[in-house]
Amino acid sequence: MKAHTIVVGYDGSDDARRALEVAMEHVADDGIVHVVTAFEHHQREQLARAARRLPEEFRDLDVDATPRGYLAIAERTLENHGVRHVGHFVDDHPAAAILDLAEQVDADLIVLGTRGLGRIERFVHGSVSSRVADHARTSLMLVHHDESKAHAGVT
Repeated sequence: MKAHTIVVGYDGSDDARRALEVAMEHVADDGIVHVVTAFEHHQREQLARAARRLPEEFRDLDVDATPRGYLAIAERTLENHGVRHVGHFVDDHPAAAILDLAEQVDADLIVLGTRGLGRIERFVHGSVSSRVADHARTSLMLVHHDESKAHAGVT
């Protein structure tokens, strides 16, 4: 059964790319994929403070460039596959951003990779997929790590 409205979290990781592939496989022909990349304000502030300590030639660092680049890659992938989509760059904790968006668009399905964070980040910040699973009001599909596809990427 295909879903009409899917929300997929995307952070540029291999598992996020696989989640995007799965979302494309499960969206109805007339459906839409909402891809969300979230990056909290305090994280950007930490990066900006660190950038101010760099030598002058490196101070023009755009702290949003990398996450916005991830979103652009996801949108280009969906476009290349003819999937109707909307990209969302959100200043919030990723789990909160995904849950809020899923409610706003009345999503039928949320699709997430399970290993976007390293062990230390997961310990400090918590797992996004675990938080979403605990609070989702809609169906959730967790895409587990697959070594055979971890480096294949999506085009």
